[in-house]
Amino acid sequence: MKTFATLKSMVGKGLKKKQAIGLLFFAALVPTHAAPLDAFLTALPEQMGQQAYLEVGADQMNAQLDFFKIRDSDALAAGTQAGDYHGSHLAGGWRLTDKVWLSGSLLQRNLSGLSNTYSFDSWQLSGLYKLHEAAGKVPALAVRLSAWGNGANEIVATKICAAPVVGNPTLCQTNALLDKVSIAKPADRDLQVDLIGSWKPSQNVDINALLSLGNTQLSFGGLSGLATIDGVSYQLSPVGNDILFTAADGSQRIVKNVYNSSELSWRGNFAQLGVSTTWYHGPWTVRGGYLFYAIQRQAIDDILKSRGWSVVQQNKTVSLEAAYRLRPHMSVFARGQISSALIFNDMPVIYNAFSSDLVGGKYSIYTVGLRADF
Repeated sequence: MKTFATLKSMVGKGLKKKQAIGLLFFAALVPTHAAPLDAFLTALPEQMGQQAYLEVGADQMNAQLDFFKIRDSDALAAGTQAGDYHGSHLAGGWRLTDKVWLSGSLLQRNLSGLSNTYSFDSWQLSGLYKLHEAAGKVPALAVRLSAWGNGANEIVATKICAAPVVGNPTLCQTNALLDKVSIAKPADRDLQVDLIGSWKPSQNVDINALLSLGNTQLSFGGLSGLATIDGVSYQLSPVGNDILFTAADGSQRIVKNVYNSSELSWRGNFAQLGVSTTWYHGPWTVRGGYLFYAIQRQAIDDILKSRGWSVVQQNKTVSLEAAYRLRPHMSVFARGQISSALIFNDMPVIYNAFSSDLVGGKYSIYTVGLRADF
């Protein structure tokens, strides 16, 4: 059938232009408040609170805060809501013993693609054990184990262009517009171990160094979609490496070899190196940190390379925070993070064969909140 020959060409070639189904998952996606906020990890958590600490915050990115104009770097995203983000988080830590700290966080994230807004819930749990206290020039040493992840019940995107007009990617070719694509229960699960060293060259200054190793696993519950071709509505569903098109009258057609579950579900190992410093002066506490992240993924990056698509395996993040003590045990803080790529290391679930080309631009996110210490 000519229509399906056109569609197969559209899927096989149009997807290569990065605008395919993937603009469902996730257009010019995500900034985030880091799951563990690793740039500021320290072997001296008591500096945050002698027995415990708790913080609440709001995280934000929009056109007014988009200093790097990331939307303008992609023709499809320019002038749209793609990249807008707002979220909230609750995080804290508790000193179980002199050597053991427990910490965790809960986050709710809302982020925008080209025409849809997506909601994710995120979590993190960790335990830190002090191997050695700081003594003179000898740093405090700690090892930290953590588990964290991100997930949603369903991601639904509408009006997905599988093949934009050459030379004008804001327009879509005939029969190339998918009505809807749904991904059920997309999620990532992550395990991480950190070795942290902290020095105190003076009473008012801390210096921290970090080495991390970890593992990431993505999963999803299923993929489905709707498309209208020549006035006929079709339901889309994957069958192995093929896509099955089913019309209302029960007739079916298959487009061969255009789908691989590893594009949405992959495993990878990552490593991080970081340094940070904290300065205390009267009611002020100022923190700055740098984090380098690298990941080696199974399957997905080989698929991307075979298609000539972008592969992003590294990210560099600079974080800066200023906190002011309003009264004993209560502070207000403002934080900014700037990354060389969208912060996909904190939300691996956003990285797949459909969105990898869109995570390579610089991004920033800003947070304000309150912190209590006990």
